[in-house]
Amino acid sequence: MSADLTIISPLSWVQEAFKEYFGKAHMSDNSHSNVAFDYGFEPACDLEEDSAVWITPDLLIANNVWRERNSLPALRFTAPAADWLATLPEELRGRTVITVPVSNIRAWAELPEGLSERPWSQLSRGRVPEFRAARRGLSELQQDLGDAPADSLITINTHIDGIKEEWCVIINHGKAVASSGYCVHRSADEESHDILTVFDEARFHDSYRTIAESAATQAAQVSHLDNASIIVGFRETDGDMGNATSSTTKTGNCHSAISAAIPQLLIIEADPVWCTTPYTFETAQGIKAFLNAISDCRIIENNDGTFKNRNGQRAPKADIYTPDPWMIRHAEHRYDRF
Repeated sequence: MSADLTIISPLSWVQEAFKEYFGKAHMSDNSHSNVAFDYGFEPACDLEEDSAVWITPDLLIANNVWRERNSLPALRFTAPAADWLATLPEELRGRTVITVPVSNIRAWAELPEGLSERPWSQLSRGRVPEFRAARRGLSELQQDLGDAPADSLITINTHIDGIKEEWCVIINHGKAVASSGYCVHRSADEESHDILTVFDEARFHDSYRTIAESAATQAAQVSHLDNASIIVGFRETDGDMGNATSSTTKTGNCHSAISAAIPQLLIIEADPVWCTTPYTFETAQGIKAFLNAISDCRIIENNDGTFKNRNGQRAPKADIYTPDPWMIRHAEHRYDRF
């Protein structure tokens, strides 16, 4: 029997995180679904067109190259547009954000107006090892792009000081359905990478949960985003967050040890749910909502060339994930021997 939910990842901790979900939510194969775990060592050959799939982007690319070679339909999923963050209202994104092709950047003599001297830059739809998200000046940015494809899209945004806490909010059908603390920044130094994640048992202001969910829902609705994982950042303001890591309770507890003032916040990014990190959603309701959001990501092509989701609703072609050509270059030959 083919699986109703397949987890495709070479990382054992990802597999274990999903297995823990079923225990926490009191689910079993009979009460929820037939679940399969695949490490991606070879192409996924037995996926039904309506089965739910969690998969890393590189393995999705590799599988689709193999599927095309074997006259099989591509695996398709929804994803935020590459320039989604840049199109948000400024009051939600909180800083200057642009999304541009590599060819434009190579022609720049200076950074566009509104960006800081060393803004953040990253690949808009995916990741490659030679160009990780980082702060770069123009010369460093142009150098690090190296032999990147001219049509690869790069998102560049102004650095924001004082971010202390980040939350992941799962959006499905245009509204927040689950949330989890993601990380706490332990240093005010703008160059520091001293952070604790939820997997390091970081502590969060649980009172920020509803604020994060409200902000993410607003961002989704104003941009007509139906399904995504949105990261919301909270900035330190005078006196409201200085002792967050030591004086708050862990995410999921009913009460916070402090009554924090409403902080400044901004939308940091949006990612596809089908490859979102399996965070420690504390409740059975949150876990089930996350799994349902993964299921709703799957897109199926009709005989007439139009698209639908697993519920039979029409899916605009523009909502379907298109991998960046730089990522394709890295992953397309993974299954050549099969």
